[in-house]
Amino acid sequence: MARVLISFLLCLLPLTAGAVLRIEITGSAGVQDTVPIAVVPFSVEVNGVSVDIAKVLEDDLNRSGRFNVLPRDRMPSNPASSSELSFNDWQSTEIEYLVMGSVRSSEGGNLQVQFELIDFLQQKRLLRFSSTTQGSTNYCCVYQIGTNQLRQTAHTIANRVYEEVIGVEGVFDTQLAYITASGSGKSTRFALDLADIDGENIVRVLEISKPLMSPTWSPDGEQLAYVSFEFPGRTAIIVHHLARAERRKLISIEGINGAPAWSPDGRRLALSLSHRGSPDIYVVNVASGQMSQITTENSIETEAAWLDNNTIVFTSNRSGTPQIYRQSTAGGSADRLTFEGNYNAGAATSPGGGSIAFIHSEGGKFRIAKMELDSGVLEVLTDGSLDESPSFSPNGEMILYATEENGRDVLGVVSVDGLVSQRIGLANEDVRDPAWGPKR
Repeated sequence: MARVLISFLLCLLPLTAGAVLRIEITGSAGVQDTVPIAVVPFSVEVNGVSVDIAKVLEDDLNRSGRFNVLPRDRMPSNPASSSELSFNDWQSTEIEYLVMGSVRSSEGGNLQVQFELIDFLQQKRLLRFSSTTQGSTNYCCVYQIGTNQLRQTAHTIANRVYEEVIGVEGVFDTQLAYITASGSGKSTRFALDLADIDGENIVRVLEISKPLMSPTWSPDGEQLAYVSFEFPGRTAIIVHHLARAERRKLISIEGINGAPAWSPDGRRLALSLSHRGSPDIYVVNVASGQMSQITTENSIETEAAWLDNNTIVFTSNRSGTPQIYRQSTAGGSADRLTFEGNYNAGAATSPGGGSIAFIHSEGGKFRIAKMELDSGVLEVLTDGSLDESPSFSPNGEMILYATEENGRDVLGVVSVDGLVSQRIGLANEDVRDPAWGPKR
């Protein structure tokens, strides 16, 4: 209960820093009709290639929980293209799809990566472009890339395969933002880090001696807003442009300055401010700093999230316990959305705004639940005791959240049907406050 209340009252506990995110698939029980697929090791025709592009692709598909990837030691051959593929050789594997490709040298010291996706049951190539003026068909895909773009290209290929087979846009090229800390007492250092969703390419955005919390991505992925305690006597909302490494203090006034959330158009932030007494929801224009007050209740109003450019959901204890409400940013009355349980807080909205994920108290435990707004049906997705900070993937298929495991702070990922789950942690250390970034 205390950990969730800390989030609700906008405080932060110290964390411990780490260097390598480790991902473990912790469950896929109940998943029906996982797709049998083979990812053949790509033919590499150039020296000095350190990234196994097929292995990155294979790991992406495995972690999605939607594919059953054939182990390499069961592959009867290693074709690099459809011209080398013998369907008879692969009949015993019972695969439905096959991916193969090559890495070659290209002009200017760059690389050319190409791949093919084969529908094994129909024995045909997929991912084709429109016919050319000569009547021939161009099949996807060829990438001209720099030598440092192999891993990113593997994620791009995984996206193409996932979308073609599953019918939903892939998110393997996205990033996570999260907070870490190192040291103890007055020597504690707090950091804001980014990482690819496979745990690689960790980038330290900021490291300071004061707490950081609540990172949130701008819709274009170019900026992060977060809460910083670095200024004497009060918190501040910081807007941080990643490419330019520029930080700007958007607002820091008396009382609480917390819980920033970007509007879908990227022009505004919803915030919780308490300079007039109890915390209320405000909307601030990021460019001009112009501010408007949305809620006016004598209660705690915090943790806003946007359903669309004109509607927010937020946490309020106006009914006596924390519950989630919906309100227009133009003002007016708020509609209560949650009624099951005496604690529902910290909502995140799905892409398109059709559902919300939030912290739900059940039997004294705090778990991540999802609610479809049209039906009002609530479904508990996780089985932890202190799960919090939900964040939807850009395709709406997965939810990232913070949790505990064996006394450590880690991240969890769960599919929106609750059937696929993962743990993401730092070796022997802690990580909190996750936010799933947009597609790049």
